[in-house]
Amino acid sequence: MIDRKHLIAAGLFTACAFVATLPGFGMGTAAIAAEQGDLQAQGMAALKVFWTAIVAGTAKALDPVLAPEYQVERADGSGMDRAAYLKSELPKVAALPEFTSVNVTGTGDLLVVRYYVTVNSTRKGKVVQRHAPRLTVFRKQGDSWLVVVHANFATLEK
Repeated sequence: MIDRKHLIAAGLFTACAFVATLPGFGMGTAAIAAEQGDLQAQGMAALKVFWTAIVAGTAKALDPVLAPEYQVERADGSGMDRAAYLKSELPKVAALPEFTSVNVTGTGDLLVVRYYVTVNSTRKGKVVQRHAPRLTVFRKQGDSWLVVVHANFATLEK
């Protein structure tokens, strides 16, 4: 017969075993730091691929980096899905921008990157706010990170 002490011990063991399987639990501080550093590096690499395609400024360059479910949302409340974005008048960006205050989180096949961009850009002939926050979500497919969502908080000159 199982007594109360054994039931409690079995319950605690089961709970600890479950928690140890969660991301970040059961790892030492060095392992967590390495995982976070790897996320940061992956996020920066994914950003550079995405923004290099934006700088190229063609649907052909953007097509392979956008996920089928891609959406963009802008500060003015406008947004587009992938098909509409690729057919639209794409932004004109002079060069790969400077990324600052980059914060990357993620798990498994998802990366969420929050950052500021300093960029020289126009959209539909209007100058885009030079320094503004962005939020980009990536989904891993094979060896590539595809852009699922891009939120652009930059305003246009009036």
